[in-house]
Amino acid sequence: MFDENTLKQAKGVKQKWSELLGKLYKGREFKGTTESGIPVKPFYTPEDVEDIDFEKDIGAPGLYPYMRDNYPIHYQYMPWINQQTHGFGLPEHTRERMDMLAREGMKGYFGGRAYNIVWDVPSHFSYDPDAPEVHGYVGKDGVTCVNEEDFERLLHDIDLTKNNIVLIASDTIPVFAHYLAYAEKRGFPWSKLRGNTMNWFHVGWWWPSCYWDPKHAFKLCAEVAHFCAKEMPQWNHSNLECHAMHGLGANALQELAFGLANAIAIADECMNAKINPDSFMPGIGFQIANGNDFFEYIAMFRAWRRMWARIAKERYGCKKPASMHLRVHSHTSCIDLTAQQPLVNLIRTTLHALGAMLSGTTAMELPGYDEPLGLPNEETATLSLRIQQVLLHETNIKNVVDPLGGSYYMETLTNQMEEAAWKIINQIEEMGGFVKAMETGWLTKQCRDSADRWRSKIDNNERVVVGWNKYAIPEDKELEYKVFNVDPEVERIAVERIKDYRARRDQEKTNDALKKLNEAAYRVLKGDYGHLMPAAIEAARAKATIGEICDALKKPFGWGYNVMAKA
Repeated sequence: MFDENTLKQAKGVKQKWSELLGKLYKGREFKGTTESGIPVKPFYTPEDVEDIDFEKDIGAPGLYPYMRDNYPIHYQYMPWINQQTHGFGLPEHTRERMDMLAREGMKGYFGGRAYNIVWDVPSHFSYDPDAPEVHGYVGKDGVTCVNEEDFERLLHDIDLTKNNIVLIASDTIPVFAHYLAYAEKRGFPWSKLRGNTMNWFHVGWWWPSCYWDPKHAFKLCAEVAHFCAKEMPQWNHSNLECHAMHGLGANALQELAFGLANAIAIADECMNAKINPDSFMPGIGFQIANGNDFFEYIAMFRAWRRMWARIAKERYGCKKPASMHLRVHSHTSCIDLTAQQPLVNLIRTTLHALGAMLSGTTAMELPGYDEPLGLPNEETATLSLRIQQVLLHETNIKNVVDPLGGSYYMETLTNQMEEAAWKIINQIEEMGGFVKAMETGWLTKQCRDSADRWRSKIDNNERVVVGWNKYAIPEDKELEYKVFNVDPEVERIAVERIKDYRARRDQEKTNDALKKLNEAAYRVLKGDYGHLMPAAIEAARAKATIGEICDALKKPFGWGYNVMAKA
């Protein structure tokens, strides 16, 4: 990448630096690694990047392999979506928070908004609020929204074709079916709806719960992708929550490799379902954590973009640029936040957000500084939004795409990340693929081992966490923080509503729709895609609850598989 004269000069400068180092520090050796264990040097020169092919490996923003950005100009033309996650209590409680964030400047693309709505734990696992197993959890850590009437309470007066609606519910099909039935009722064509489903049927290896049998989970993912490719071209059908892998303990390198391997497993099943890759690949996105190792996470992001482009083109034969673009929601790290001196978390999240911005993310969310204590209140949610707004409007960073491109260190580290990630992906494929890595507990164990190493370094004071193992404040001098609590009446009201909902429906019609849904499920197991999602929507129209829709799928697709127990 450099001419011989420049490389000769670099070699000479490096020699002088080595002599000065020896003179000042008497031969002391300075070693460092990233959090993922990749060795780094204290000083980089053109020699470190002399073998890089500029056009092939770096290039320009908007050109293949898109490492520097999906677009030739990005934030000057189209700032990232600042979409704070929100969801708690009843739908009307969450709607109040949505309206508050909108007033405070939460924006999506081109003047619309992005409502990043998270469902409560019972809904994630498709239990109705009156199920005895979920007593005490309804409306906590997310909204209880389980039918089209709840969607009306949540989304009334919002134009679903001009705003992105992100449905953060693990068990995608029941919630998605009710959302589509609701949109249809309001007269919005599915083809014009914008937003995301999660498609998380395969997440049992990172969540401490039983879940869908891994062998069948990806068939469910492909069914959702099949429906969206046919009916909803503007909808992103799959969002790979690599942020949760990070929360389980995955370092940046593991997050990159496991996230891509997960996406490959979904794409392979979509190919088995005979979906055109240029139809389903643009609908796959990633939720990536930006953590404390500032430069490593930026390098991870750049490597991710380049690897995804090459996977799309070389493995799946994609032709459209949109199929090769990495779509990312940056969810800055929660695991790096502390309950001790929580205001310090504002500094951490600002640095995480800066890293995401320098990486060229397409959407961003910052947790509240009080997240280690509980759900964010209005003040802390607003402060998280303000961090993004200050970075966008007051720093001038937005003026240049990939401003760290060309850095000797950044280009070297990006290549190191990609090389190491391919080794892990190849290892997964050699052991039989992503499903086998899930079934054996290998993926979970890798993350747990990484988490154990991280915690051990903190306990041994090899790693400093400000306010925890260094610069701590005695507990009696810690400030009092007002922890946000969900109204205790939420569960009672939700239970009354679901019972009334069932009482008013035509039970025979509901039963018939659920029977047909069960039959469609068995068709998917035989490789006959395209019938399950329409049957689920018909069940939602017939007022089947999310719990009942899930129950119709449990026997065919093997509910109750505990992956984490194998780790």
